[in-house]
Amino acid sequence: MTPVQLSRPSFDGPVRLDAGDAAFARRLAHGDAWALDAIYRRHAPALRRFARRYVGAEHAEDAVHDALARTQQALLGRGRVVELRPWLFRCVRNACLSELDRAARRHAADTDVEPAAAGGADCCDVASRNEQLRAALTSMAQLPPRQREALALRALDGHGYDELAAHFGVKENAAVQLVHRARRNLTALVAA
Repeated sequence: MTPVQLSRPSFDGPVRLDAGDAAFARRLAHGDAWALDAIYRRHAPALRRFARRYVGAEHAEDAVHDALARTQQALLGRGRVVELRPWLFRCVRNACLSELDRAARRHAADTDVEPAAAGGADCCDVASRNEQLRAALTSMAQLPPRQREALALRALDGHGYDELAAHFGVKENAAVQLVHRARRNLTALVAA
């Protein structure tokens, strides 16, 4: 496997970002390391925004690079084609969770305190949060399909309003209103 420099992509080949993710995934699966550069250029800004929500700006770039390195290891030249965007977001999420876990362990080791006593959650807190999450997801299923999809894309997948507008074929203000209505309706359903 040929290593690809992730911190400063080379973009030696003609970077054609108009090709779809499926084409990039196929090229990567068939051993084209250049495709990883194009994938980085296309998805890195959204992946960084997503990672900043978990680990802050100081570790977001590391999470993105870790995700791309894992993508390279898992897919480059292996003939395995995946849905690229969900794969990358899942890899970034996993990298962020790993970083948060390492940070919690470092903090616990530095303070010599059990993680639950150092601000971690005890089992009652976890059970309560799980019950709230279950109620929210059950209520989310009651939303109209368009609102449910908009809320999932915005809140769970980290899409920007411009991406939502393109997805739904509406103006950006309409996408903002759609997400606002979904949140307001979900809040009312959970409170009921």
